Amino acid sequence: MNIQTLTGLSGISLLFSVILLRVLLSLKVKQQTAYIGAIIIFAVSFIPIFGISGNYYIRGLCNDLSITTLILMTYYVISPHDSRSQSRPLLFLITITGLFFYPAALGFGPIDPYAWGFLNQNQGLFNPLILLIILAILMYIAFKKQYILLLLCLVLAPFAYQTGILESKNIWDYLLDPVIFFYALVVSTIHNPFRKNLRL
Repeated sequence: MNIQTLTGLSGISLLFSVILLRVLLSLKVKQQTAYIGAIIIFAVSFIPIFGISGNYYIRGLCNDLSITTLILMTYYVISPHDSRSQSRPLLFLITITGLFFYPAALGFGPIDPYAWGFLNQNQGLFNPLILLIILAILMYIAFKKQYILLLLCLVLAPFAYQTGILESKNIWDYLLDPVIFFYALVVSTIHNPFRKNLRL
């Protein structure tokens, strides 16, 4: 099993663990018991059933999770009761980025931002350069505002891209994926600070 496959399958197994952990903690199950359950489901997801493991099957449906998602899930596992304040700026940025990125990448607009993410392939430098400048600006803002989790994602995702930890050759797949986008969209909608002012 190569590093790309191991990372992809581990990401799906971690997703199973985080979902179970969140459900158990919301049901007021003891934290130690909840973590034991999360560890068990992580291990069980690698066991082949009829020749294929559960994490392999789900990976085939939703592809690899981004480095951003892996970092957010890891942070939640480490600190489940303190993750909201640190993750909110990152989730807001993911929501705004996804609302622009996914429609444009699907052809709804004059540009294809997904094509900008092939940094290591022979193509024009202008569009990838724009993406790198945007990432550098976001890193600076995250550093100045002390958004540690956001800064960590912005630094580690390009590093993982250069080392080829995931199978994708596009940096966007290291920064963003549909799973974290839809989660961020739901959370940002529920915790929208302007929502009360919009009520009639």
